[in-house]
Amino acid sequence: MNLAVVLVSEQTIPNVIYLKNLIIDRRVFDKILLITTNRMENEEDKKPQSDVILKALGPEFLDDEKHYKLIVDEKMLFEILKVLRDYFKKNRFDKVYVNITGGNKIMSLATYKFFDQFDDDKVEMVYLPIGSINYKQIKPIGSDGKAIDIPLKVKLSVNEYFESLGIEYEDSGPLNPDLSEYLFKAYLEHSDIINDITQILRKYRDEKERRKLKESGDYSKVKRMLNEIGVSLEKEGCNLRRKKWVDFFSGGWFEEYVYLKVKEMCVDDAKLNVQIKRETDIKDVKNEFDIVFTKDNNLYVIECKTGDMKSEKITSSLYKVAQLNSDLGLSAKSYFISLSRAILSNEIKKTLTARSKLLKVNMVFRDELETKGIEGILEKFRCK
Repeated sequence: MNLAVVLVSEQTIPNVIYLKNLIIDRRVFDKILLITTNRMENEEDKKPQSDVILKALGPEFLDDEKHYKLIVDEKMLFEILKVLRDYFKKNRFDKVYVNITGGNKIMSLATYKFFDQFDDDKVEMVYLPIGSINYKQIKPIGSDGKAIDIPLKVKLSVNEYFESLGIEYEDSGPLNPDLSEYLFKAYLEHSDIINDITQILRKYRDEKERRKLKESGDYSKVKRMLNEIGVSLEKEGCNLRRKKWVDFFSGGWFEEYVYLKVKEMCVDDAKLNVQIKRETDIKDVKNEFDIVFTKDNNLYVIECKTGDMKSEKITSSLYKVAQLNSDLGLSAKSYFISLSRAILSNEIKKTLTARSKLLKVNMVFRDELETKGIEGILEKFRCK
């Protein structure tokens, strides 16, 4: 009988990747030992973190016969050693696979110290550096005295990544790829017109207001402006009485354009308009990402903004992105792309760039987008 051992913490991704990798590598384990704490299992407004890990592997692992939770005091090294000794006195295994990436430092040290006394043919122990595509095997050690790199065969999809965090979400596909491409090119020449359309339609995102659009002068105004840039609502089959088309013409086309460019790159998975189902005490935090994609088990988020937003509003949006992004694991990275011309002065750009770095959000300005394109901004994801 073989056992897999993981240390539970708020960062569930490394453990899910590790256990999925064991399965892909056909390193059979019959049971999972989760070394966890009371806080990880009973934190208010959160699912037990060990259950999040088990559920991400498949419902069968939630069976009591397939796992065991060893609750320890994360501050007491010698007590953790005692709890481990007591467990292994009562339970015997042929092979034990150990991942010491999770937990806190004391849990990791205690687990390493305990399993290091076992023979190399009985225990395999690893850790996963943040953002790495390889595990480091530290038991048994390499013949040169160095850790052995074990390539990760797991490539998490967006769905698997969110499952590994215990997050539920909904997403939607593109409405009109050809039109979104056309509107991006038109924006570079007719940004005034498209910005005006955006400003007019934003107030009709509310359902009650949207009912008034057809009869208002705004409908004729929007239709006339779209005709000026070569877009016919009738030919494109766009009904502005429907929320999805109001959203599209008030900025959604840009999100769709960026999403389609990301899909052409060498990423593992990508989703558009990802709505997170999550409770929050902060009422003005938007639980939605414009574009989300995964690459090598890292999650990337892109927020797209059209219109001439002022620096104060962009700063507020940056804080919201950073707040929501903080729940997505240590490896999650964000991009914030703005088409605003109102922030292109060197002084404002310098301020916003410094602020975005502090918040760990990659800020992309309109002039950079015009020069490099999405392909240049996301150069590291291009297919080679």
